[in-house]
Amino acid sequence: MRIWTSETLYTTGDEYFAALLHAIREARLSIELESYIFEKGVLGDRMIDALIDATQRGVRVRLIVDGWGSPGFVWDYWPRLSEAGVRLRVFRAAPWRLGRLPGETRNIFFRLYVRWRKVNRGNHRKSCLIDHVDLWVGSFNISDVHLKEVQGPQVWKDMGVRVSGPEVKLAKRAFQRAYRGWTALNWPSRRAHLLLLNDSFLHKRRTRLEQVSRLRKAKQRIWLATPYFVPVGKILRTLGRQAKRGVDVRLTVPLKNDVWFMKWLSLPLLASLAKKGVKVFVYSPLFSHQKLFIADEWMCIGSTNLNHRSFLHDLEMDVVITHPENRHKILQNYIADQGTSRPFDTQEWAGLPWWKRALSSVFLLAKYWS
Repeated sequence: MRIWTSETLYTTGDEYFAALLHAIREARLSIELESYIFEKGVLGDRMIDALIDATQRGVRVRLIVDGWGSPGFVWDYWPRLSEAGVRLRVFRAAPWRLGRLPGETRNIFFRLYVRWRKVNRGNHRKSCLIDHVDLWVGSFNISDVHLKEVQGPQVWKDMGVRVSGPEVKLAKRAFQRAYRGWTALNWPSRRAHLLLLNDSFLHKRRTRLEQVSRLRKAKQRIWLATPYFVPVGKILRTLGRQAKRGVDVRLTVPLKNDVWFMKWLSLPLLASLAKKGVKVFVYSPLFSHQKLFIADEWMCIGSTNLNHRSFLHDLEMDVVITHPENRHKILQNYIADQGTSRPFDTQEWAGLPWWKRALSSVFLLAKYWS
């Protein structure tokens, strides 16, 4: 059985980023950080200061942000980073912004062509590789919404992990491909078992087949948590079938959401699953942004949502949890969350006026891009 050499689980943003910032300050060789969202704020300022300090110590620092997820990053932080020598790539820059971004060609026509080609393929990963040894992965963006010291009781609920082991080298290769814009073209030479990637055709096929296969083979439980539930057909059908077979299928979604139309997309899907025996829970205390996948004793966390964007379009990274104490902690955390959740009301969908149900059906036409 393959396990990580070391594995540390974090269930709050304050703990996760305190440990990550400490690791960045102790880095000696390299830091390779990618974040879908990198916002100006308390956390963003701390991260930028730590990256600049590392560069001044002689550490090679490379950074990838998503242009759609971090639209203000270049104006907020790039001048300081550029002066310090930090290397930046903006993945999926907005096509309508004509200015040249770091790493882009000077030819405006080819630059716009590349941007339009990537318009539906973002970098949704949230990872940091330090000294080619320690890999940090989770659902935490570089944003103050993850810090309780800033947000107080409105802090987002997320989960992350630090791991080390032989498969960490695959994260380095994945970062390199995204940094150079080679995604979807490279065929990996080695199969990953503990690190789930989708940055090539073969990686995507293996990872998604692995997840679907785990669901289909589950005998005891399937416990899932996602903030954006608009799954591909295979996932939706498998959950319903497994529930009918007597498997304990549970799904936790947040009551509050940062995407205003998500309720309209997911409501009919949740109602359909609830009728088939899936136990749907609505988590109300906070916005639960965590992405959790449990099938019997196999579990993974990371950046992948149960939606079409994660399964078909965006770059993602997830880590299989292998240490027994962390698996136990995740299970206990999931059970505790259900204690502060309410069961999904199937009548909520049936009781809606016809025009609201029709509106939801219209939203579902766009699920391929959601």
